[in-house]
Amino acid sequence: MTKKAFQISAIFLLFSMLFIGCNNRHDNDMDEEPEVVDTLTVLDRLMEKGTLFAVTDCDLLNYSMVNGKMAGFQYDLLNDLCKSLNLKLDLQVVDNVDSCLRLLDSCQIDLLATEVGLNKEMKRSYLLTDPIITKKCVLVQRLPKKWHDMSTYNEIENQLLRSPLELAGKTIHVPAGNHAVRILEHLSEEIGDTIYIVQCDTLNSIELIQMVESGQIDYTVADEHIAQMAVTNSKGLDNRLAVSIDQPIGWALPNQGDSSVLLAVNTWIDNYEQKNIGRTLAKYIKKRSLPSRYEPSGNRISDFDPAIKKVAKKIGWDWRLLASLIYQESRFHTDLESDKGAFGLMQLMPVVMEKYEIDYDSSPEEQLEAGGKLIHYLDQCLDDKVIDSVERIKFVLAAYNAGLGHVYDARRLAEKYGKDPNVWTDNVDFFILNKSKPQYYNDTCCKAGRLRGTETYRFVEEVTERYEQYRALVNE
Repeated sequence: MTKKAFQISAIFLLFSMLFIGCNNRHDNDMDEEPEVVDTLTVLDRLMEKGTLFAVTDCDLLNYSMVNGKMAGFQYDLLNDLCKSLNLKLDLQVVDNVDSCLRLLDSCQIDLLATEVGLNKEMKRSYLLTDPIITKKCVLVQRLPKKWHDMSTYNEIENQLLRSPLELAGKTIHVPAGNHAVRILEHLSEEIGDTIYIVQCDTLNSIELIQMVESGQIDYTVADEHIAQMAVTNSKGLDNRLAVSIDQPIGWALPNQGDSSVLLAVNTWIDNYEQKNIGRTLAKYIKKRSLPSRYEPSGNRISDFDPAIKKVAKKIGWDWRLLASLIYQESRFHTDLESDKGAFGLMQLMPVVMEKYEIDYDSSPEEQLEAGGKLIHYLDQCLDDKVIDSVERIKFVLAAYNAGLGHVYDARRLAEKYGKDPNVWTDNVDFFILNKSKPQYYNDTCCKAGRLRGTETYRFVEEVTERYEQYRALVNE
């Protein structure tokens, strides 16, 4: 082969190889799947999922159980939001805001629906909605002793704290980790004096407010709406000293790359008239009663459940009813002592402790046994008078709180004034509630004298309402 022919053959072979290589690359490219670009927004994926996963905390304003059904300010708003977006609501309820934030951080939920402050710290971590409401923190304090007998309004005012400067040297109890801690620390710096802040690990704002009312502590700081709920249902509390400025409150969402869900929620907020939000809020602030919230975990109510069940069986009560009474009395604190001398889980008076042979060193089980004996005694005293055993429970609760003498008086008043002495609701309870009025406690059929019946009336209402919550949440 000539040199020229060899060169022509080599060139031809090279072009052939290049042609085959290009074809192979083309074939390989045809075999590969084309890259799919995800153009769906977070809102699109939420709509495909069809369910909004939200979380709120156990704050009574936000969430509560009413006759075994969910209710609450945040719950109502979420329902309306989901209705407008054609989504189902899956609401998780946890103990506190910190637990809510942990779920938000892990992206296990789509929306945090509790009272989130729209501040710089929150904005750095989350997507925050437009404000839904504004609120401030207020001091909750007792009205002075015998305030109802004082002749002038100024006489009452002069014995109340009315300036943040007057908090200097005062001890204020607040829930541990609550934003009120930061507010009080800042206020202490501003007034240049010490405010003693006691952080309570196991008590929420409502429980602390009730301890103020009962005289176990002097002051607490709470959100104005929670405080208003308490004051609405109690004539012995004051909440008019603000300790912070108004703060905008909204919801928080995880930051997942786009703000499509945030825009949808903000559109709903803009269209949801402020008067509707106010109406929904007022529905819970102005509730008929203010039950203490205690959220059982699984089928457990307290550390004392086995002993409570044992005592309840002896006295023929549902153990969840007895647990509700104990919670009302002591929040399951074994060493709690009131300013009236009542002590322990069952808040037994010294004369009762002596009768049933216990003292301040008695074990929780011994305290429960003694309380059970008192309940059994009260039940025996009433069983031939109030035949219906279910109805009689309310009379026993009233007697446990106020004493048998006042219950007997209220029954006699009911009979005298044309009510049924064997029915509590809208009959005997009316005379318990009004036994502070001279026309009733001076009546010739009354032997036990005057009673501030509001406390006893609320005691029966709250114990029975919480019992219904326990029945809905805890198996027998």
